[in-house]
Amino acid sequence: MPTITPQFLYDLESNMRTITSNEYGRLTSNLWWNKIAKTVPSMALKERLSWLLDTARIQRTGHGGNIEFEDIVALTTEVENLNAAAGLKIKKEKFEDVDGNGIDYAAQWSRTVGSYAAYWPQKMVAQAILANPLGYDGKVYFTTDHPLNPFRTTLGTYTNLFTAGSGPGALPIDTSVSVDVAVANVAKAIAYIATIKMPNGEDPRFLRPAYLFVPPALVARAQQITNAKFIAQAATAGGGSGDVEALIRNFGLGQPVEVTELAAGYPGGSDTSWYLGMEDILTNELGAFSYVNREAFSVLYYGPQNDAQLARIREFQWTTEGRNSVLPGHPYLLFKCLAT
Repeated sequence: MPTITPQFLYDLESNMRTITSNEYGRLTSNLWWNKIAKTVPSMALKERLSWLLDTARIQRTGHGGNIEFEDIVALTTEVENLNAAAGLKIKKEKFEDVDGNGIDYAAQWSRTVGSYAAYWPQKMVAQAILANPLGYDGKVYFTTDHPLNPFRTTLGTYTNLFTAGSGPGALPIDTSVSVDVAVANVAKAIAYIATIKMPNGEDPRFLRPAYLFVPPALVARAQQITNAKFIAQAATAGGGSGDVEALIRNFGLGQPVEVTELAAGYPGGSDTSWYLGMEDILTNELGAFSYVNREAFSVLYYGPQNDAQLARIREFQWTTEGRNSVLPGHPYLLFKCLAT
């Protein structure tokens, strides 16, 4: 039976902090959200991000003296940081009684809250992807008519939602199609992405896909697509086996990333939809999405020694709280591919 002394509380607090930190570190090495979203530190309740559109271009001017001057074109997007918290309370008797198990409860809570703090950004990013929020160009994030330049819509549009009647059309890679068709559909998506122009409406963006993000139901098929050397071809293509090693290598894709939170069973999720993320997601100002971190999660302790109300009710309390939000970023950095 422990005696509730300052040293006991100090040791308990130190142990809980260590458990929380270890659990947080263990989970952060196995998450996918940081391949899609860029972390943006914040110093205000509302974070406003601004960036210049890449509209600059060099033009022929004959023998000189005919320079065309351009105005600075900038976009701004804003998000409000919201609180997220959890708490634990344990009666003093739970520590003092032999069968109280107060120390075990505190340790278990530390493990849970450490895991959840590490997982929280992924949960929020996944929810934002499925919610399809309104973006800075006035369109929902995944749509078929994003303007190349929101200030000059006559320059054209692009799609980051591959579906029937849009861009290359619906691009299934699930078992409803053969492997060679699935590979061809990935190639169609990559070929279309390569045609997307800069905001000046003239020059290519040179976008290159880096990752396939797939629900668990598509992991096996995605592994086939990104690692195959030979695949069976349909009779209309001559039958037999086709050598696709060079084709797949030229895709430049890393290993497929499993995203359970985007699967069927989650609101808006699907077992047949898949996503293509670009290689410069994290080098851009916004990323495909931004995880805006105003206040990192931290654990605070309150007890009878420092709170008169808790002294009266003989209770210890721990809380963890942070402030953050998720902001939709550049639509041309993440593409959603539908099967229909």
